[in-house]
Amino acid sequence: MEILIRRETPGASATTDIEAEMALLEAALADPARAILRLWRTSQCLVVTPLLAHRPGFAAAAERSQARGWPVVVRRTGGGPVPQGPETLNVSLAFAARRETTPGIDAAFRAFADGLCAALARCGLAPEIGEIAGSCCPGRYDIALGGGKIIGIAQRRRRGSRDGVLLSAVLVHAMVWMEGRLDPGIDALERFLDEAGVAERFAREQMGTLEEIAGAAKAAAFESELSHLPPPLPSPELGGGTGWG
Repeated sequence: MEILIRRETPGASATTDIEAEMALLEAALADPARAILRLWRTSQCLVVTPLLAHRPGFAAAAERSQARGWPVVVRRTGGGPVPQGPETLNVSLAFAARRETTPGIDAAFRAFADGLCAALARCGLAPEIGEIAGSCCPGRYDIALGGGKIIGIAQRRRRGSRDGVLLSAVLVHAMVWMEGRLDPGIDALERFLDEAGVAERFAREQMGTLEEIAGAAKAAAFESELSHLPPPLPSPELGGGTGWG
């Protein structure tokens, strides 16, 4: 399977940057012989899920957060609330496959996490996969260095067809805290959550940026290594098989 790499800097707004994720699913369904790897950054914001957006105090809290320079954006992949900004690298992989050969949710998470860990290992780092309790958006496929979470992963799926073949499109998305420090974003997120009626505090010692933990040179090397991620699946026309190699 061919893989198309798209590198993007922050666009007109964080909302448009994040909403562009869903277009990747349609693009994968339209051309299932090609996967899309989108490496992108966005402007400073707080990213939340629809569940939080339905709370009664959400709109007023979001307005106050925006006035402080932290606009709130609702995403349609899973997970929990997180701060984002130009120092965060987003890694989005979209592909489509025959429905009967599409990997399950856990398999897709694991393959994507393994690919990211392999890229970190090629930089001389020793990543670990597993939920980091107390971190922002904790999940079973968190990736950590030295016990500090640097990557969280989410997923979204859509069904479609092409030339009479039933397909499933998969979007796996990693948020990588790359540079700087997380404290300003965590401060903004906790304040917003308080105002939205969700009292939550995060274990800051359980999280960090790749630059903070491993140094700027390793962070730059990892970003370069992402261009070498192998395709996730063979073309649907080629039949079965899953994985990264």
